[in-house]
Amino acid sequence: MARSQVSAVLLLAAAVLLARGLFGPAFSGLRSASAAGGRSSHVALRAEAGEGGDRVMLKVLSPEGAGIQQACSEVILPSASGQLGVLAGHAPMMSALDIGVLRYKQAGQWKPLVVMGGFASIDSNTLSVLVNDFETADGIEMDQAKEAMDEATKRLEKADSKKDKLDATQSVKKAAARLQAAMFTTGSKK
Repeated sequence: MARSQVSAVLLLAAAVLLARGLFGPAFSGLRSASAAGGRSSHVALRAEAGEGGDRVMLKVLSPEGAGIQQACSEVILPSASGQLGVLAGHAPMMSALDIGVLRYKQAGQWKPLVVMGGFASIDSNTLSVLVNDFETADGIEMDQAKEAMDEATKRLEKADSKKDKLDATQSVKKAAARLQAAMFTTGSKK
């Protein structure tokens, strides 16, 4: 029995060493913060300088067919599990999106876009975002966004049934995203 346990431990150790050799420090989580941040900063700076290969093509589409298509250096998505940053050369992946603010950096300036949930897929420096609905920050008035947030919060406080609470929670998320985008556009932190 002890001999089989030793064999299993040795086999596991050999597998870990092999994985480290094949995948490098990223496998073991030994990548330093400076190495991780250095590459991201370097890629973003080269993209901002306009060097062609370091751009991400952002495509946002809704069921109505409306959409935007922009070349940008960085994108931050409101994924269902938190914010997700995308730079050129990102590994292919898919992610569910939550209601929130999608931000993309173009010509050194961040631009917000309110998205109402959906999915994002990245492959070959093309980020395709399929959303239920979206709204550009240009069309959002700060005062109206604040009023909508207050109303949504009051509705959530008064909600009795589970369905009412769920609907009110979605309204609060939407109102908060619109308010955040409006504040982002005006530069206000009120």
